[in-house]
Amino acid sequence: MKLPINRRPRKRLKILFLDKETDYNGTDERLNIILSPSYYWFKQEVLPVKYAAQAQNLAPSRFDGVVPEGHYKYAVIKQEDQFWLFAYDEVRIAEKLKALGIKPSQVEAFYLAQNEFHHLEYPVAITEDRVLVQNDAVISVMPRAYVGTAQPLETALNALTLSRHSVNLNLFQNSVLDEKWIYRFSAISIVFIVLYLISYLVLKHDLKELRTDQYALTKQYELPETSFQLKSLIRSLTSKEDRQLVVRQQLKKLFSLRLLGGDYVKKFELNAKGAQYEIVLSDITHAESIKKWLQKEFTIKSAKVVDTTFYIGVSL
Repeated sequence: MKLPINRRPRKRLKILFLDKETDYNGTDERLNIILSPSYYWFKQEVLPVKYAAQAQNLAPSRFDGVVPEGHYKYAVIKQEDQFWLFAYDEVRIAEKLKALGIKPSQVEAFYLAQNEFHHLEYPVAITEDRVLVQNDAVISVMPRAYVGTAQPLETALNALTLSRHSVNLNLFQNSVLDEKWIYRFSAISIVFIVLYLISYLVLKHDLKELRTDQYALTKQYELPETSFQLKSLIRSLTSKEDRQLVVRQQLKKLFSLRLLGGDYVKKFELNAKGAQYEIVLSDITHAESIKKWLQKEFTIKSAKVVDTTFYIGVSL
């Protein structure tokens, strides 16, 4: 059954061209970022392989001894009978974003200027004294003084349709987490600490009851430790522990909910009857995949999308 979703046209994300002289004074808006040639090394080669995935394994050796020391990742794009090879330093890019005040959670995807502007016909002014040009099919940056007229960067970006070739950057490993993520991780940590303390206290209480009952039964009936009554009591407590383990497994599954990029849990409630999520979606079509994932483990009690918030409840 399809969820009742109020569909709205998705707003085009702002495209930011990231150069070493880029300035940015925006807000917490979501961004697609195009990396300037200043942030990657580029080679165009014919390789003895057929697929980009195979060329990916060869890319590090093609830049060996060419690029300066750094923390490089590599990207490969196949162009007819050749391969475009890229090497980019995650740390340098993360440091530049941090200096501009851009948080990792703001970035939708990264793209390479070589691929996005490879059909560039006229120079693009990226700063007052730097332009983006195409020379023999290679996109590069050069001083503005060497070209005549140049189109404004904003005009070029507005006319641009991004390709499907985005690149991966692990900003969370190379940059300080933004406040929202710190709060989220802190909240999750607190929940697990509380669950651990509850489990410890419950087990401690059960152990105390076990010892008390064992002593009372032994005194009252003068029973040995292997008596029927003691075994029955042990079975009862073992059954309680088994139920607690089942509940813990269900909680573990609830906290392992898989979200797509940009989605996050705004609110989570738990009671004896079940659990209720409030999930803010970056794309409301994500609601269907979240529901399918939960259906594999739980019975769905309710599910609806209001604006960009997905309200879904499950029974335990």
